[in-house]
Parts: sequence; C-alpha cells; structure tokens
Amino acid sequence: MTNSPSPDVLVCAGEFFTDFIFFDLDQLPRLGQETKTDNFALSLGGGAAITATAAALLGRATELVTVWAESSLDTEARRRLDEAGVSWSWSQVTPNEMSGVSVAVSTRDDRYFLTHPGANRDVEEHLLRAETLECVSLAGHVHFALTPSRWDAFRDTVNQIRKHGVTVSWDLGWDPQVGRSQGFRDLCLVLDVVFLNEMEARKYAGVSSAQEALAYFCHSRNTVVIKQGAAGAIASRNAAAPVRVDGIDVEALESTGAGDAFDGGFLHAWMAGRELEEALVWGNICGGLSTRSPGGIESLPNRVEFDQRLARLAGKAIVGGPLG
Repeated sequence: MTNSPSPDVLVCAGEFFTDFIFFDLDQLPRLGQETKTDNFALSLGGGAAITATAAALLGRATELVTVWAESSLDTEARRRLDEAGVSWSWSQVTPNEMSGVSVAVSTRDDRYFLTHPGANRDVEEHLLRAETLECVSLAGHVHFALTPSRWDAFRDTVNQIRKHGVTVSWDLGWDPQVGRSQGFRDLCLVLDVVFLNEMEARKYAGVSSAQEALAYFCHSRNTVVIKQGAAGAIASRNAAAPVRVDGIDVEALESTGAGDAFDGGFLHAWMAGRELEEALVWGNICGGLSTRSPGGIESLPNRVEFDQRLARLAGKAIVGGPLG
C-alpha cells in the first residue's frame, strides 16, 4: 500500500488468530473425556482479518493491520490473505513469539472458545504507534476489531484519525467488564459506526431489547448497527428512527466469524455511499453466506456470487423500513 491518501481503502485493525474449529458435535466433552470427530476445520480468524477478507472479495481495497509471529501458521495466513487481495504491509511480524490461536468447540446449541493470544499481546502497542497512525490516517475508513486495555488511549487515537477526515468504526465484541467502563462509553461517543450483536448490545446497555439498546448507543452524529444473526440486523443513523432488514435464507453449518463477515459487507456499502438499508442487506448477505462452512472466510462470497444473491433479493420485501 502506498503512503499517499487512499480514500477508497478500508483499513481493518486488530488481533489475528488461526482458528481450530470443532463443530456440530452431539455434545460437549466433559472433563476427563475424549471426543473424536471428523467435523473439524482450520481457518483464518480474528475480526479484523475476516472483515478485511469479506470486503476485499467484493472488490474493496483493504489493508489488515495486526501483529504476527514467524510460525508456519502465520506464513500460511499471509499467503491466503494475498490470494484474497488483502494487503498487510502495515502489519508487524514479531520474531521468537508464538502464534495467536483460538479453538472453537460447538454443538448445534452451544459453544465455547479457548484462546492463546500469542503475538496479539503486541497489537495495542503497534496500533498506537505514531508511524502506524500516520499510515492508517491515509485511508477512507478505519475499522477496529478488538477489546483494548487502554480505552482512553484509543479514544484519543480515534479522534486523531478522524481529524484527517477518515471515518472510524469498531466491533467491540463481548467482555463482561466492559459495560462498567467509562472509557468504553467515552470511546463509543467518538465513533462513526458502532457494531454490536444483540446480546452484547442489550447487556452493555442494561436493557431488554435491541431497540432500547439502539437508543442507548445512538446520538446525532453516529450510526449504530445491532446484528441479530439469522433474523437480520437493526440500525439507526444519527438517532433517526431505526430500520431493520431481514436475514437471508441459507443453510447454516457453523457461525464463527459471521458477525465480522457482516461488517465487511456493510462497510463496503457504507464506503460506497449506499443507504443504510442497502448496507444492512450487503452485510446480511456476507454474514449469512459465511455460515455455510466452518470458519469465518471459507464460504465468503466473491463479487459474482454476491451480485447473484443480491439480484435474487431484488423485489422481495426484505427491508422492514423504519420501526415505530
């Protein structure tokens, strides 16, 4: 990526993992018990990488900013990102460090994760460096996908990036301690787009519905998107009446990374100047189709398949419109 203003570039910044995914188990193993299964996949993980890949496959110029180790897992990840058209020239490779690894184990009703952060321990420091901020401030939009330990530092970073005319979004993920953090609330106030899933939104806001959560997070200068899985998504821009878009029909197999895939489709539309309803549709297509295979990127649509699915949706009553 060149060091010149690139308003069409989407930067995705955050942690990277190689995901080991065990899926569709009849039941989760108990302590002391071994379960053998053929339902296993190895995939690129971490919200930033999945979002960047989803947008790149639709034709968006994307840049992943993360930290890797020097392992064979990370080398293979960079090769796959190259194939998908995701640049990573602003990322850092840390020698003598282990890879970030996440293990997802799921039944049809529940799942759990085991995570080793590895090189991701250096991500915050890398993202806060002046050299990194100088690079990402050349993009059109910067999307963060991590839960930082220093909320105030990242609030200041977001403000610095936005001074260059760059819009900023964040997918905050789930951390039970976050809702009580003043730094978290302060950060939300300076973002252009806030992404949450419905469980996160309701728990962070301390409310019982997605619409109440929208009201909690919205203000006159932001867009809040609450993802509702197979049911679709609901959003509000500039505290206007919320709109809801239904999910797409798809035979889902495994949902790891689906929310991050949604972010990639939504942000590609957002950067193209599409209306909020359209952006939600684009997000739903990417998120929904990603669930056809285990892992966040294995069944993401390319532009041809995306356009075909979009054409199939044309004329259907998929947009709920403003909600009362």
